[in-house]
Amino acid sequence: MGLLAQQRLLRIMPSTVPNRERALVKILREIAGAQQLHLTALSHDWIIRLERGDIVRHVYGYNFELNSAAAQLLADDKSAVAEVLRYRQLPHVEHKLFLHPRLSSYISDQGNWAEMMAYARQYDFKVVCKPNDGTGGEDVFRARSQPELEQVVQRLFESRRAICLSPYYEISQEYRVIVLDGRCELIYAKQRPAITGDGRSTLADLIAAEIDRGAISVSVAARALKVNESRLDDVLAQGVEVTLDWKHNLAHGAYPVIITDQPRHQQLEALALACAAELNIVFASIDIIETGSERLVLEANSGVMMEHFVELAPDGYSLARTIYAKAVELMFSKGT
Repeated sequence: MGLLAQQRLLRIMPSTVPNRERALVKILREIAGAQQLHLTALSHDWIIRLERGDIVRHVYGYNFELNSAAAQLLADDKSAVAEVLRYRQLPHVEHKLFLHPRLSSYISDQGNWAEMMAYARQYDFKVVCKPNDGTGGEDVFRARSQPELEQVVQRLFESRRAICLSPYYEISQEYRVIVLDGRCELIYAKQRPAITGDGRSTLADLIAAEIDRGAISVSVAARALKVNESRLDDVLAQGVEVTLDWKHNLAHGAYPVIITDQPRHQQLEALALACAAELNIVFASIDIIETGSERLVLEANSGVMMEHFVELAPDGYSLARTIYAKAVELMFSKGT
């Protein structure tokens, strides 16, 4: 890696946003004023208490008081969602559940490893390993060999009580669909960042140059460096495009592109609403992948988090506020 690239890339540092600075907190304060609600922030702004007369509703993290406890638990359990959709014959990504060995009373007498290996071999070791209850693409890994699978499983079981294995798909596009009370409120594609070679520069130099011109953030660059560590010194041929990450999460550098094409919008909407209906969930985001000619439900999320969307999408703040305002209105209209 060139000295200039090293100096530029040393600036990359991870950052976190305090709860009180979340876009959702600011938006809820504005909604409370507009809807004449009394707002109290508790637990470092992680719990928002909203009152209108004798009616009290809460927002906990990104979970609104709209979904039943069972629906919330079901939606946030990747293997459970896959099981429900399999039973109802809706297209989905399989998530094979494996429990931590300390939960041995719930595991077959053969344990986990033989079944894990059989599953990985079934897909020629093209598998993804992730927490069963994870979000935001954190602790999601590809495993392309037995040693990689062993390392990933051991790492995840250090902090997780349940993990999943899924087939790895070459995904052409991933979408997020936000649904509220049986309606589709928003659909956007998660477009991954890419870099095009010029025939002279290394991948590291190209990443550094993208930072300098403001095309990618330092956090995206940090992730790209980690993912592409083995080829940072490779010179990319003229016109060759390299996708910087295999993940589609906005937190890892993808950016939202709102879907306005009606045929595609209608097809994605139909699948997402069918999934939400089967889960009996009122307010959620449904992730759908496109691979070849297939569209498959990847997972569901009962917490509707739009922090990165607000930052990255044109008019993202206004769109998020509109959706959250509808959710707050529905909280106070249900059961009154």
